Amino acid sequence: MILISRKMIRNFSVVIASFLFFFAPNLIFAQESLTLSVSPTLFDMSAEKGQAWQSNVKVINVNNYDLTVYASVVNFVPRGEGGEVGFVPIDSENGDNSTLAEWITITSEPIIIPSEKTVEVPFSIKVPDDASPGGHYAAILIGTKPLQDDKKQTKVQTSQMVTSLIFTRIAGDIIELGDIREFRTTETLLSRPEATFELRFENKGNVFLQPQGEIKITNMWGEERGIIPINQNSQYGKVPQKTGGSDGIRKFTFTWKGEWSIADIGRYTATVALGYGTDNRQFTSAKTTFWVIPFKLVFGVLFGLIIFGFLVTWLIRLYVRKMLTMAGLDIADYQALKAKEKKLTSKYLNKSGIKFHTPVKVGILDLKEQLSTSRSYAEYLKTAWNFSVKNRLFFLGIILIIAFMIVIVWYVTNANTSHRAFEVTYINSDSKVSVNSEEIIYNELKNSAEEDLIKTDTNNDISSTTASLNIALVNRSGIPGVGAEVKLKLEKAGYKVSELEADFTSTQKRTVIIYQEDYDTDALKISADLSNALISLNDGTNEDKMEEPIIIYLGSDIVTE
Repeated sequence: MILISRKMIRNFSVVIASFLFFFAPNLIFAQESLTLSVSPTLFDMSAEKGQAWQSNVKVINVNNYDLTVYASVVNFVPRGEGGEVGFVPIDSENGDNSTLAEWITITSEPIIIPSEKTVEVPFSIKVPDDASPGGHYAAILIGTKPLQDDKKQTKVQTSQMVTSLIFTRIAGDIIELGDIREFRTTETLLSRPEATFELRFENKGNVFLQPQGEIKITNMWGEERGIIPINQNSQYGKVPQKTGGSDGIRKFTFTWKGEWSIADIGRYTATVALGYGTDNRQFTSAKTTFWVIPFKLVFGVLFGLIIFGFLVTWLIRLYVRKMLTMAGLDIADYQALKAKEKKLTSKYLNKSGIKFHTPVKVGILDLKEQLSTSRSYAEYLKTAWNFSVKNRLFFLGIILIIAFMIVIVWYVTNANTSHRAFEVTYINSDSKVSVNSEEIIYNELKNSAEEDLIKTDTNNDISSTTASLNIALVNRSGIPGVGAEVKLKLEKAGYKVSELEADFTSTQKRTVIIYQEDYDTDALKISADLSNALISLNDGTNEDKMEEPIIIYLGSDIVTE
């Protein structure tokens, strides 16, 4: 429900109001401690020319006193690309019966709503035979004061209004055509995996469209690093056709914040795929790229690689000199000959019979000979130590090469990790809504297993008290999706999970259930369902500020089914 501060001005000129198409309108702005709401907040219907349709809107009074409200109907038109609309009252003198508001009939009498009660207000829609095909839009306003068509009125009056929007699709020559006008990030070069996306969808038809789909974000290795659902499981996010006040373009803005990892620096690709249309489902897609490069870190890594390269080169040259010495060539003489003949090293070594592994072979034989004369463990250790010190540069080179290979394996393994945690924020003109990766994965799993979730596990002895208590889940396992799977498991067993979060800033191995006093029995039951996870009484030192009586911190030891 939306509560709007409505201004009545002379001759009922156009009143501009802000409305969020993308999110369900559930904000209530109370004036003088008055709260008013309606349900449903949106009607989405299709009709034929000449068809009559009846329904009702529920007006909810949650105050502890009676309310007198008034109902009225206005048209609304899109304004700009941000989802704002303009409310336009009916022109009773010059109207030509071509707008949806003129087809709606609703009582103009005062409506009394008892305290803490709900009243259904009926209305009807009669589509004329000559109605133009395509999309038509109107709004039912419920307010504490009636709309007044008083041409002598000069004083601005303010009343509280709640709205129920009506989207009507009139059959006929319907054109459903849309396209992605623009898809980009506000910045191409980022220091952290945090990007803001702007998506502009253009409606080229004559009826409203609701593009639905997702944005998939992948790193330079093609591994998924984020999913942004667009208008999924929602009536909102509609894009009206081009009108006098709108060019038929709707801009959606999202922010994505990925889990930081040095293995994920580099080029990212974001691909948006949308479907739209009712009569003929159509699809469109677009791509954009951006870079995540933490320059300070990259410069540090490059400096380390340069130092590593110099060290390895220096050690190789020392090794080659060792080979030359074994071949009986004086280094000074070698340098003089080297200036005259570039391929002298390999030519001379081949001629002398010295191979690349000869110094290693000689060193091993020397070590065996020394160890053969040792008579105790102390002598063995002393001989080995002296050998290591004597050949310390060789062993240093081996250690550096092994360390470099370990870093490469670690980098490739982490860069190819299939999923990481992320957070998505949907931004509109005056609101932001954030969801984390656990919630998105949970919704996907829930949709794919809807029938299983309806049934509860009758083998679990879940009391009504346990089923009604609120449980919070925090995924600290370092494995994305574990929290979503555990939530599904607990809900199937009859529990209620009210909070689901991902916290990969501090991963842990053991799963721990933190409970408040008087909830020890419930904690024990949940522990049994989670492979006997550890339980601990919340003594007030818990760093998490959640109000739920039971908080489950999921570790990597959790086993989900």
